[in-house]
Formats: sequence, structure tokens, C-alpha cells
Amino acid sequence: MRKDVLSLYNFPMSSVIILHNSRAGRATYAAQVEQLADDLTHDGHSVRLERRENIAGLRTAARQAAAAGTSAVLVAGGDGTVGAIAGELAGTATALGILPAGTANVLAKTLHIPRPGFGRPSHFTQAARLLLDSPAQLTDLGCANGEHFLVWAGMGLDALVTQVFERQREVSRRVGGFAYNVAVTFISARDWHGLNLTLRASGPKGASQVSGHFLMATVCHTGWHGGGLFSFTDDFHLDDGLMDLWAFEGRTYADGLAMAAQVFTGRHRHGHPKIHRLTGSSFEFEAMEPQMYQVDAEPQPATRKLSVSVTPRSLRLLVPPAAAAQLYLNPGSNA
Repeated sequence: MRKDVLSLYNFPMSSVIILHNSRAGRATYAAQVEQLADDLTHDGHSVRLERRENIAGLRTAARQAAAAGTSAVLVAGGDGTVGAIAGELAGTATALGILPAGTANVLAKTLHIPRPGFGRPSHFTQAARLLLDSPAQLTDLGCANGEHFLVWAGMGLDALVTQVFERQREVSRRVGGFAYNVAVTFISARDWHGLNLTLRASGPKGASQVSGHFLMATVCHTGWHGGGLFSFTDDFHLDDGLMDLWAFEGRTYADGLAMAAQVFTGRHRHGHPKIHRLTGSSFEFEAMEPQMYQVDAEPQPATRKLSVSVTPRSLRLLVPPAAAAQLYLNPGSNA
């Protein structure tokens, strides 16, 4: 046992389970996750690695881990996998840690957790050691028509794109992930003309509503969108019981490109008549016809009504201290 390593952990983990979504990210991640399990075992942790090829199997494993009193569940997967597991661990004593293994890994980007990249074959081990040296933060959790999420949920262009990604998942894994998905997004947007929606938000400061024809409407827990390519805002916290509904009016590809330029350059932050931000703790989407929606970039069945709620501080999430100081109103509070 390496006592020099064990002494680094100020958040002691007696037992750790690694849940690996084997369909997420690159095929080479399988060997890297195995190496991670060996590294953490060598560090002195009691580690078990479990692989599943579907979300249902991962959910079951997470529930079993929480019931067994496991200290931490480290999830190697994308944002959709992490959000699904978060729903199973909410309200339990088991902490959730993120091992970025998806395409965009937006939540890992937000939390400053090491992500995959060229020259970083050991990013899983780096991420795990950083997280196991970090206290758990009580974190808000979203729920959209019964599906939990940590990053976003919405209707419109992002929902359309997630449907396309799901159909082309294996192609994306082979040709390089993020860059391919960005290209697919812009190609898919050419034929998208938006949808009619009534959007409502309610929270401590009251209720608000907007209706119109939108290219996209999304409830966001973080400030990032578009796989982390676009920054909507840096004015948010992960433990304030609130989220933002961002809605973009438009009908054409040109409208979409204009909106993307506004957000990419940050000009939308000074106000734009066709970009709406509604803040609240619960939200309602009402469409004239059934529409696709997405939850943490996972496609969902079409519906006319989408209800989103925020459950405050319900998840124990392992967060590096530097990120916690920036993203939480009460960093280091009892979790």
C-alpha cells in the first residue's frame, strides 16, 4: 500500500466503483479504464470495475452501489451517462465522480476535470485522483419529464441533432468525435425551420412567459452549450436551486447562423430581441405538435409538453476545489 498517495486524499474513499459505458467515446478507452482500476487499487482503494453497454444496466449498477454503501461511483461516460447515474445516486450518501469518456464532456469542462486529448493517455487516472482528493459538493439536479440531468434539456435544434448523433454513433467513434459532431450540427441545421412554443418559468422572483417560433429552447444548468463550443453565460451556480431557459427565435438557416455568431462572440450578453433568458426552478414547454426533446444530449420520445424541475442540492458531486470556489454559493459545505 502506498501511504504517500493515501495521505493525499482529504476525502477518504474506502470503496470505489467505476462504471464504464462501453459504447461511449473511443474504443481505446476500454484499456485505459482497466489501467485506471489498477492504478487506484495500487493507491490503496477498494475498486471494482463494471462495464455496461446500455444506460439501464448502468442505472442498476449505480443503485446497487448506493444500497451497498459505496463511498464513490466514478462514471466513465458522456454527459448523458453521467446525468442518468446522477438520478440514481441523488439523495444517497454515495458521491458521484466524472471520468470524461464521451464526445464533448461538457460537465467535465465546466468542473475543470482533465478531459481526453492528444498526449493525455492517462487522463482517466489524472481525473480520478483529482476527484478523490476533492470534497463532495451538494449539487442541484434537473428532471425533465421524469429523466434526470446535470447539464441541459430542451426542444428544437439540439434535440434534432441528438437524434442524428444517435443514428451515427459508431461513425462518430471512428472518425474523431467532436469535430465530426460539430460538422453534423451545421449540416443538420440547414433543413431545420424551428417550432412554435410557449415557454414558462417560475421561481423565487416570480413567473415569466414567452411565446413564438423558436429554433431552439433549452434549460441549462451550466453556461455551456453546443458541446462546449458556445458560452451562454458565466453567471450561474450549481447549488442555487435555479437554472436558465435559453430560447432563440428564428425560422431559417441564416437566422441560426446569426444567432450562433451572437453567442460565439458574446454579443448576446448585452441583450438581443430574439434571444430570451428565463431563470427559475421549474419550466414548462408547450408545443402545438409533438416534438423531439433531449436530456443531457440523449434523444427522447416526442411530446407536446415538457416539464422541467430543479431539485436543490440533492446530489453529492465530487468537484475540484478551484472549480467549487467558482461554481458554488456554498463550496465545502457539509455534503
